[in-house]
Amino acid sequence: MKWENPPLGLFALPPLVGLFSSYVGFQIASQVEIEDKLLSDLSPLLFSWLTLIVISSILMFRIPKEWGDPKEMRYGVMAGLIVVFLPQMCGVALILCSFWFLVVITGWVFVSTYQWKYDVQPFRTGLWLGVGGLTGMYMGAWAMWAMFNV
Repeated sequence: MKWENPPLGLFALPPLVGLFSSYVGFQIASQVEIEDKLLSDLSPLLFSWLTLIVISSILMFRIPKEWGDPKEMRYGVMAGLIVVFLPQMCGVALILCSFWFLVVITGWVFVSTYQWKYDVQPFRTGLWLGVGGLTGMYMGAWAMWAMFNV
């Protein structure tokens, strides 16, 4: 889908959903008692990610047909949410992957500057939306961590 002007809703909605999911994930993680230290440290991010998947699964059925094939775009959203998040979980064991969130955020911002100008496949637009949700989730997780650890 190629737009005449940059669609503000598509730029703003995925990160806002991600921010909300990180808030919910941190609230759920604070209520759950986990005895394993590593898992209790990762639980806010995992709960945020699962919340983002649930919210995105509900919202992606509202994708208009004018943007392209909704089914293909839904596949892109799920690929963006699941596949792009996996290196962050590998970052627990691999030091180079622990900075994956920086790659995701800068990549999404870079792609956002030209995504609307070109006629791209619906899968790529869905992938962009999914990574936008992860961008908001990472920024929200950082903000929640900063608020809780100050």
